[in-house]
Amino acid sequence: MKYLILGNGIAGISAALAAREQDETGEITVVTKSPMPFYYRIRLIEYLAKNTPIEKLIAYGDVYYDDKEINVILNKEAVNIDSKNKKVKFDDGTIMYYDKLLLATGARPRYPNIEGIDKKGILKFRGASDSDEIIRHIEICDRVVVLGGGVLGIEAANSLVNSGKDVTVIETADRLLHRQLDREGSEILQKALEEKKIKFILGKTIKRILGGESVKGIEFEDGTIFNTGCIVLSAGIIPRLELCKSGGVDFNRGIIVNEYMETNIDGIFAAGDAAEYRGNLYGLWAPSKEQGGIAGGNMTGIKIQKYNPTLPEIRLKVTGISLFSGGETEENGVDIYKYNKDGVYRKFFVRDNKIVGAILIGDMKTSVKVSNWISSKEGLDVLYGLYE
Repeated sequence: MKYLILGNGIAGISAALAAREQDETGEITVVTKSPMPFYYRIRLIEYLAKNTPIEKLIAYGDVYYDDKEINVILNKEAVNIDSKNKKVKFDDGTIMYYDKLLLATGARPRYPNIEGIDKKGILKFRGASDSDEIIRHIEICDRVVVLGGGVLGIEAANSLVNSGKDVTVIETADRLLHRQLDREGSEILQKALEEKKIKFILGKTIKRILGGESVKGIEFEDGTIFNTGCIVLSAGIIPRLELCKSGGVDFNRGIIVNEYMETNIDGIFAAGDAAEYRGNLYGLWAPSKEQGGIAGGNMTGIKIQKYNPTLPEIRLKVTGISLFSGGETEENGVDIYKYNKDGVYRKFFVRDNKIVGAILIGDMKTSVKVSNWISSKEGLDVLYGLYE
């Protein structure tokens, strides 16, 4: 059996390892356009802050892949899928045949529809090479804007502040993490981040990026101007779908898969940031790892695993700030148990006396446990002692 996996992120590598676990003799090949072997992308913030060398982020060395008999090919991009003849063409003109194919092609940064967004000094933040470009550019730019007040944007802003930069986060919503936090939680988080010298402009829409070839500033719809020579983009991601058309693979916002991570084409699977399951795109490390493992196992033909999405959750990697938001955090149809005192904010969402969601700020001890509480729908007894 020949397994061909396109993409060496967490989904692709998890699939390769899962396939090897089920099939000891199959030929497993992972091909990626990346120049780097699989690394912990969730730790790129540490690299951006110059706390960790890039070599420390690489998960496995060549010996590991050799031992698993997994062939990893770097710097090679797939350009066409012939699903009828089960072959893939690459940018160097070579052809590879497969019995089972996995599309773990990931996503690219979303560029907002703003006039001037293509100027020099607009920096995306997605991979290791992007971090290198940011590090090089900010050496000559002391005032930096991070465009996007999500988790990644906040973490990037914190790393840049720690590098000695004057950093302002611009978010079009009127508060931080507006999908994951309530207003009270957002205000608490913003205050804690401001104490770390991160500045914020919230609830304002950008009209255009000023400057000639290079960024000189930002003009807002209300006519105000903010001067900067560097904008780091953190405005979401878009799944890579370029191969779908040639292979006849159905897609919507992402590559459409069923509970086995199969596409509409026999023998072709998808997982990770590029995959769409029941109308949902996840774009997070944990679901990508889970999807990859399920796809890899099912590619061997055993088909014993179904994807049962875990509840979405976020955690913030900013030293001194503990934040968790997960599960159902809408207030309709649930009971609320809330605590806000001495720098600790807890908000539990309860239905039928079972915990279905939570927001925690400043409570590391409880945040370690709460994900399990939500997934197992623990009763209210676990909250005893938290509200004294």
